[in-house]
Amino acid sequence: MQVMKLPDFLQCLTCFFNHLFTIFIVIIGFTSLISCELQLDTPPKFPNTDIVFQSVAKPGTEMDLRLGFVNADGSGLTYISVTAPSVTNNKSSPIYPQITSDNSILIVRGASATGHPGRLALYPAGKNSIICTTYPDIIIGPLSLTTDQNYVVAHLTSPPGRIARFDLHACLLGDDEIVTEFNIPSPYQPCPAGGGALSPNEELLAFPDCTDESAEIIVLDIRKGTGISVGNGIAPAWSPDGDWIAYRGLDGIYTVSPNGTNERRFVEYRIPEGIGVAEDWPPIPSWSPDGNWLVYHKCTLEPGLLTNCNAREDYAIFKVNIETGEEIKILDGGLNPYWRWQQDAP
Repeated sequence: MQVMKLPDFLQCLTCFFNHLFTIFIVIIGFTSLISCELQLDTPPKFPNTDIVFQSVAKPGTEMDLRLGFVNADGSGLTYISVTAPSVTNNKSSPIYPQITSDNSILIVRGASATGHPGRLALYPAGKNSIICTTYPDIIIGPLSLTTDQNYVVAHLTSPPGRIARFDLHACLLGDDEIVTEFNIPSPYQPCPAGGGALSPNEELLAFPDCTDESAEIIVLDIRKGTGISVGNGIAPAWSPDGDWIAYRGLDGIYTVSPNGTNERRFVEYRIPEGIGVAEDWPPIPSWSPDGNWLVYHKCTLEPGLLTNCNAREDYAIFKVNIETGEEIKILDGGLNPYWRWQQDAP
């Protein structure tokens, strides 16, 4: 019998430990892979409240990466942290939040400032976030979730003045066909960042037109390609039944019928030099699911100081009853509230 020499024994032992180390590395790598998949950037579920809104923290701070959730009566106030994607893929503020009626998908636009373009991102509860837009489909201005909860309407940049709808389900599934641009006929020129909204039956598109350098809300028949002006303002929002359009005008928040009749102002404020000039965060109305209320933020400074209302802490969230005109403050400190269209009215 051949006796193994010491050097051969050491060589064999070294080989054994090398194999053992390789197996250990593979196990560690597999474990790390599993851990990575479990490190989600979306909570298992979102707070079950009526309204989601934007933080009023100083831009660029960790508090600025929070979204608030609250009921219409001011109860249930909760905050969660959300890191939104910017155009450069850096961390940025989640702005213009929306959430689906079943409370399962949070929708935000990421941007470092109000007027900066950003990317559309979805946050499915308990899963990793999904970026729905890539260059050149960068968006600017507010978002508008359709009544059927299948699409988000927003303005595109590069070139500006384009409006498109984004298919949420296609984005979730990773499909290529996510963006469908609306055909806006001449001479209309949609105001960049002015918002746009589809009617509940998806036959009419409301958007602000800046052809004459003054924002007019146009209701466009998508199939016919014809439109009418229903008022001066931006940020249109359809009521759940499609009977009304709320929008932000020069001196307040209005509602009007889609045919341009029955215009009424509910919330009064005045912007001395035109829409979007005096306020850093002008109010954008959102309807309650029963169509009886509008929720919005507004500056809480005295009217004479309105032009100085650029600090986020100067804003509060309110609601107004469209039957009585009664205005109620929901909370201090909040921007861009969105009323979730759940089945039960608040």
